[in-house]
Amino acid sequence: MSGSIVTGNPSKTESQGGAFEAHITVAARSEEDLRRFRAFCDAASVKCIVIELGRGAEPFQPMTASYHHGTLPHALEQARAMARALSAEGFDVKRLKLEALGKNRDIPEDDATARAQPANYFEFHVKVVLPSGHTELEALRARCETHGAHLSRNARKVREDGASERFVTLRVYGLGRANAEARFTALLDDLAATGLKLTQRMREWTVYDSNRGLDRGWLGDAT
Repeated sequence: MSGSIVTGNPSKTESQGGAFEAHITVAARSEEDLRRFRAFCDAASVKCIVIELGRGAEPFQPMTASYHHGTLPHALEQARAMARALSAEGFDVKRLKLEALGKNRDIPEDDATARAQPANYFEFHVKVVLPSGHTELEALRARCETHGAHLSRNARKVREDGASERFVTLRVYGLGRANAEARFTALLDDLAATGLKLTQRMREWTVYDSNRGLDRGWLGDAT
């Protein structure tokens, strides 16, 4: 397991606390690995997500999704405990990521506060529903990239109506809530102009990411 997951520290700003979502990404190189990972998630009562980025250093990313409440150190220790449990079961843990949600008081309201936490970032998501027979995926990708946003999909989800789905992700550094939200609104307005159905708008502040380089080649700012 990556040493940064065990010993790395979040920003040293004092945590006020609230709701957090944790994601632990593992390497799964076979269907048997995926089966074992799903079984672990089921036993731990956490959600199993398998994201396909389509490009980059790690285009296939199986991960957990779990919710935690309290201060940042408390939530981070809970997530680290799960990462250690995964490692003990033989999984190669690639990343631990912790996100502040909703009205969490750790989310910076102004740009100066955000810039004081250079390793942290806002991440916005929206799901785009592509009707059966849709052939303009590359045009959608190009439209997203003009905003610095990128596409991914749930590799295991199949819709009964023949439609497909893509998640659009926008990552924003150095801006407080209002200015970061303005960038997301501009992206949403542009996507709405396509006439495609938009659902599941999500807004998160990443307070800890042990391995931003995992997204290298997918998000241009990943280091």
